[in-house]
Amino acid sequence: MDMSKQMLVLVKEIDAIRITMYEFSKKVDNLSDPLLVQLSQLLDEKLNTYNEVCSAA
Repeated sequence: MDMSKQMLVLVKEIDAIRITMYEFSKKVDNLSDPLLVQLSQLLDEKLNTYNEVCSAA
């Protein structure tokens, strides 16, 4: 996969995770909910990958 396609896929995944986190956070009482924590970790991984791809470009 070329770099621009990889970046586009990552941006879409990052946006989807952010939207999911936002919607889910409105439905829970505690922001340390295990699913939110897991989504946050996944978001960190995707952002790190995105930064690595940008740095390599």
